[in-house]
Amino acid sequence: MRRLHFTAAVILLVAAQALAQSSQIQPSSTSSTVPNANATAAAISEMQARLDAMEKKLQELENRVNAALPGPSASAAAPATTDMNARMDALEAKLDSHLVEHNAQVQEGPTLTVGRDTFSISSPDKTYSLRIGGHFQLDGKFFPGNDGDLLTNSFNLRRARPIIEASLGQYVDFRFVPDFGNGQTLIYDAYADVKISPYFVVRGGKFKTPMGLELLQNDPDLTFLERSLASDLVQNRDAGVEFYGDVKQRLSYQFAVDNGSPIGANLAVPSQGGKNVVERIFATPFAPSGIAALKGLGFGIGSSQGRQNPGATLPTLLSTGGQAVFFSYTGTAAVPSTFTDGTMINISPQAYYYAGPLGLMAEYVTSTQDIGGKTANKNTIVRAIENHAWQVTGSWMLTGEQNSYRSIVPRKALEGGGHESGWGAWEVAARYSELRIDPLAFSSGLADITKSARASHEWVVGLNWYLNFFVKLQFNYDQSTFDGGAVKGNRPTEHAIMERLQVAF
Repeated sequence: MRRLHFTAAVILLVAAQALAQSSQIQPSSTSSTVPNANATAAAISEMQARLDAMEKKLQELENRVNAALPGPSASAAAPATTDMNARMDALEAKLDSHLVEHNAQVQEGPTLTVGRDTFSISSPDKTYSLRIGGHFQLDGKFFPGNDGDLLTNSFNLRRARPIIEASLGQYVDFRFVPDFGNGQTLIYDAYADVKISPYFVVRGGKFKTPMGLELLQNDPDLTFLERSLASDLVQNRDAGVEFYGDVKQRLSYQFAVDNGSPIGANLAVPSQGGKNVVERIFATPFAPSGIAALKGLGFGIGSSQGRQNPGATLPTLLSTGGQAVFFSYTGTAAVPSTFTDGTMINISPQAYYYAGPLGLMAEYVTSTQDIGGKTANKNTIVRAIENHAWQVTGSWMLTGEQNSYRSIVPRKALEGGGHESGWGAWEVAARYSELRIDPLAFSSGLADITKSARASHEWVVGLNWYLNFFVKLQFNYDQSTFDGGAVKGNRPTEHAIMERLQVAF
């Protein structure tokens, strides 16, 4: 259409020049010679022919515009004047009007977004959207010098999770995440959020229990392949209702009621009739302020309490690198059967600090649970078993990126071409964690000291290579030592050399 506009402008310019030339031609005098008169007549005739040709072209141009653009019929759009300037103005106005309508129609269509943070389609006002994502993690774990009955050198598809997220209007969001890793199929997340305001959101479905700091970190964002021993004493995912909100990026709160799954568990169905109440408050008071050194400081506390009826699934505690069970309520000859029977209370103070390339995270967890057992003479005993765990993690971005509780964004990704291309981001990290079992679990006969350790101590060092925003390679050396856990003495030290290829988007 703009080409037609340009052509019309050229025609108008040529016509104006021709008219100017014709107006300057005057008869010289009555004494002019015949040849001069003939030349003048010929020039006027030529200019008239040119004007007629331009008139024809302009008429053709008007007809083409009227036929191409929606609007009045050709007869209705016929010019009411022979003035070329007026007719050109009318054509230009019609073209401009069509462009405005066309742009409005384009804006009304859906918006497809493909980029670093998302693959999504949304309405122009972002009220409705659908995002497709996912992540998978291929792990290689090798255990030099370890007992082959407990740990096996292997490659394993640790997580394989497609992610579907949607905004269903202004007030409702939805998330669905199945998992096909570890040779099984589970639903990890399936919930809807009703966003009444930024300060108050209602969530219903299956979701992460809002308590542990490390557990609430997204799986693709983990600094190490496996979470620390402190996460063994925190509930994982459960079905229920949650209320949460954020106050001006300075204070967030979460309050949930769920089915009361055991610590560390991700159950598909409730295992008992009791319920659990979980609450967490976390402050980032300097996040929106101008004090750069304190923007990355956050601290808070999470807790849960509830009652687990007899018959609930008993918790088991796992070593970190090998993910092998090092403690369970297996009972003894004097107390052959064990079961949950009463209250469960968990408390976890927690904090993190991120400043430039430095990252620090720490949390402490105490878990108290009533465990019952039937003695050999059929008597029932119940003991409040109180276990404790803690962890501290430090990391440093060797390539200078901003460290974060969330995903790291490389300054120069490993991609072809451009001045922003480089070798990605590199991070070194170390962690120490510890978990101690209440001695009462052994003295009362609720656990077998020849099979379950009284404590586990873990330290791990890691090197992470962020090739770009989507791909990460991780290398860990993890060592766990144990107090007890064998027929005689301590369970053998666990050494683990681990690698992970992760793709997340």
